[in-house]
Amino acid sequence: MLETGMSLEEVVIMGTVDRVFDAGRTGATTNLDTETIGMMPTISRSINDFTRLNPQSNAASFAGRDNRFNNYTIDGNIYNNNFGLGSSQFAGGNPISVEAIEEIQVNIAPYDVRSGGFTGANVNAITKSGTNEYRASGYGFYRNENFMGSSIGERELSIAEAFTRIYGASVGGPIIRDRLFFFLSVEKEDASNPSDQRQASTPALPPDGQTVSRVQESHVSLVREQMQSIYGYDPGSWQGYDFGNEGLRLNFRVDLNINPNHRLAVRLNHYEAFRDVTINGNSIRGNLPRYRNTNRFGIEALTFRNANYSVDNNVTSFVAELNSVFGTRFANSLNIGYTTIEDPKRSVPGGAVFPFIEVLEFDEDTPLYYFSLGNELYTVGNLLANDIFNITNNFSMFLGRHTVTAGVNLELMSFENAFNPAFHTFYRYNSYDSFVQSVINRDASVVPDAFAMSYSFTGDPAPPMDETRFGQFSIYLQDKYQVNRDLVITGGLRVDVPFFPIDLPNNPRLDEMNVRFTNPRDGSTVVPDVSVLPDPRPLFSPRLAFNYDVYGDASLQLRGGTGFFSGRIPFVWISNQVNANGVTRGLIGWEREGTYDSDGNLVDGFGLNGIAPWNGFQDDPNYYKPSPEALEAQLSRDINITDPDLKFPQVWRTNLAADYRLPYGVIGTIEGIYSRDYNSPLAMNINLAEPTGYFSGVDQRPFFDNYNKDSRFNEVMLLTNIDKGYYASITAQLQKDFDNGIYASIAYTRSVSRDYGLIGGSQAASLWPDVVKENRNDPEMGYSRFDQPNRIVAYATYNTRALTERFPTTISLFYTGGEAGRFSYVYAGSFGDNASRLMYIPNDASEINFVTTEVAGVEYSPEQQWNILNNYIENDDYLKNNRGSIAERNGALLPWLHRFDLRIAQDVFVTRLPERHKIQITFDILNFGNMLNSEWGVQQLPWQSAPLTYAGRDKTTNQPTYRITRVTGGPEGEVPSQVYRYDIHINQTWSAQVGVRYSF
Repeated sequence: MLETGMSLEEVVIMGTVDRVFDAGRTGATTNLDTETIGMMPTISRSINDFTRLNPQSNAASFAGRDNRFNNYTIDGNIYNNNFGLGSSQFAGGNPISVEAIEEIQVNIAPYDVRSGGFTGANVNAITKSGTNEYRASGYGFYRNENFMGSSIGERELSIAEAFTRIYGASVGGPIIRDRLFFFLSVEKEDASNPSDQRQASTPALPPDGQTVSRVQESHVSLVREQMQSIYGYDPGSWQGYDFGNEGLRLNFRVDLNINPNHRLAVRLNHYEAFRDVTINGNSIRGNLPRYRNTNRFGIEALTFRNANYSVDNNVTSFVAELNSVFGTRFANSLNIGYTTIEDPKRSVPGGAVFPFIEVLEFDEDTPLYYFSLGNELYTVGNLLANDIFNITNNFSMFLGRHTVTAGVNLELMSFENAFNPAFHTFYRYNSYDSFVQSVINRDASVVPDAFAMSYSFTGDPAPPMDETRFGQFSIYLQDKYQVNRDLVITGGLRVDVPFFPIDLPNNPRLDEMNVRFTNPRDGSTVVPDVSVLPDPRPLFSPRLAFNYDVYGDASLQLRGGTGFFSGRIPFVWISNQVNANGVTRGLIGWEREGTYDSDGNLVDGFGLNGIAPWNGFQDDPNYYKPSPEALEAQLSRDINITDPDLKFPQVWRTNLAADYRLPYGVIGTIEGIYSRDYNSPLAMNINLAEPTGYFSGVDQRPFFDNYNKDSRFNEVMLLTNIDKGYYASITAQLQKDFDNGIYASIAYTRSVSRDYGLIGGSQAASLWPDVVKENRNDPEMGYSRFDQPNRIVAYATYNTRALTERFPTTISLFYTGGEAGRFSYVYAGSFGDNASRLMYIPNDASEINFVTTEVAGVEYSPEQQWNILNNYIENDDYLKNNRGSIAERNGALLPWLHRFDLRIAQDVFVTRLPERHKIQITFDILNFGNMLNSEWGVQQLPWQSAPLTYAGRDKTTNQPTYRITRVTGGPEGEVPSQVYRYDIHINQTWSAQVGVRYSF
């Protein structure tokens, strides 16, 4: 009690936020504060280095969903890679410095109806703001080729000079004390790092299927020399080259306390970057065959340096948020954001203009890439501009035990996309010798085995541009009901209405044909119209959640909920319809093999429809382009259309969890999640021919003699929906914050994720499943490519501040363990529908028909091939345990991968004032175990996931025949024996980075 006459000048009330026992917590979520972010090992300093702490994650995938179905936001405002090119989640990849981030939130099941736009997870970064104290810091991080491992087991890697430099500064504080605050951070990054560990083979260095390619050094050396001599074009080195990248990150935030009831925050974020990217794997355009069994960046091939490409990113985001309180019963939050994105803007290394050339060398009758040079197939005339306007208003009413929230959200997006594959023309030669004759010896009688080019129908030499627009209006209402002191129930409804505010051009030639197709899944009639986009269709997301403090003392908390979440799709899948409408651009291509006229002469497109007659290889990309007077809108052989009834994807997700305070201060959590997929995107080729028949014998699946129903078209892709897929998981977690500076957490998740074979590439056609048992247009359920049955996440940190105040050391160790992925056992070759057919696993030799084959001059009889296959099956647990059945898609699991990451941070306090004038030296090591043993922490890959090659149908027995598949890119004559091999790549070894920071 205060004595009479004494006054109390100041009262300080201190409290802590309990991130586990929180009445507002219902579904699965992971919140990382500034302290945790500062202690996590990281080298790239990207947000994905921190979201991996979430137990239900698998890289950038959450709850088993495709990573493209996440919603990434900064300060609650959309900051996605909305178009969906590449694998980056945030716009531009890594647009914001960790220095500017106050907190990272990973919400998988946030039953608050204010959360939307995802079916995977909502990842939100909250930026720092200034306070009444001036704070500043300057920092730098560095690593080079000496900061990375150079061997895996006994195998040495070829590592050139490399470096990464990151340096930046931040400052924050009051502009007007108690009223106006600012925070500014600037960060610059530049790097040059090894990109390609493949080497050309020499007599002293034969192919090994891992780092030494079958491509002969004498061949690529001659090619580079002659290309420079004849055409003045340098294709670049074929090995040992580096990739560079640069980045600038700027974040500026101002917070204004207008008065006690109104607060305004304004944030500007700018990011510009440049990076080199490896060549596309095996995609092709122009109605040419795609060889899925080989890759341009595979060990069987080499890529000249300048056949890769570069990407420029430019992102600017502006956000303003006004939070207001009206009396004691009402509050409002208004958020307005505008973001402009150029991601990507592609360019050719060196800026030289040259056609794209790829050379194949066949292994027996199997086509395999050999080398590639020239302007990458998809780079020229490829750029994207995405503008996003977003406005959200949430109004809350505090009515006793009820907190009612009503809100609206409007998203408007515009996309300007130029995608012009083969704009600098494309030549394919099926042998090194024919390439030499045509390109080096200038023999005009040698015609390429495949040719393609695109052009503008206006005759303009500049690549044409496409435009797409998207909008979504959302409205929601929620009641958070405090039943009593210990129980909170929240229920609400969110309604999202996507729409496309744009009129697309139609194709008159297509309309005049009055073409009809049959939907293979429901039998309805489809009339292709490239001008039709989906009608607005509301998506309803009801949600109900609870949080119950069972004993009222925060010792046992039950929480959970159930409800629907609605997301978006990558808009590149919609834009494909605009890109290939046959009105804006033309794309032609042909393959010489097997195409003859009535007189028996080989037919190609040269000299027809305004295209110049064949006059040998031409380094001028415009030489064979049609004359402007011959151009008119064409009937595209490949058409993309969208189902007018298409709906955006949804999941119904149920979450139930219990948090319990165990003895000795340990907190235990058990959390279960079940999700069911609805409206998943699926592409069907509605022009796929009906099966010719069905095989006889043990494997009675369909085969196709014809690929197309209507010969006037190749593929007619219908983007529609399918309701197949689910995810289920159970997570057990223990965590404890010790009194002596130690914090430890460990979580184990057992999960299963199944879908219909979603690939999710940068084309709508990638949604047409290519790994199936039987029917590509009606795919069966199988394991998702994101499925990881077992995952362990452990994190421990120790701070010695209790021992020494002036020179504390922090040691943090992060561990992840689990299966490194899934894969499918398939046949090489196709049954006629261009699918990778899942392999039937024979019980014995009577269930498979081998044809005699020759590998590297050695003849293998059917009996010898069976012995090779049988030995392979016996050495693989999955194959051995599934004899007599067809392999399941992604049924095989890669071995467990264990990774340890370490951070050591040494603080030196220059003054005795807490946290003032501090120097911190950090040392981060990723894959620390690999530093101790070069075979630890290295992923293993299947040596041969297609051990059998389909060799055709025996017309007498109507049974399929096969031959053993030799190992792609391996030593001459090598056949499958081992099941797994190490992934010999620099990204599998340890890497480290040193940093210095001065804070004051």
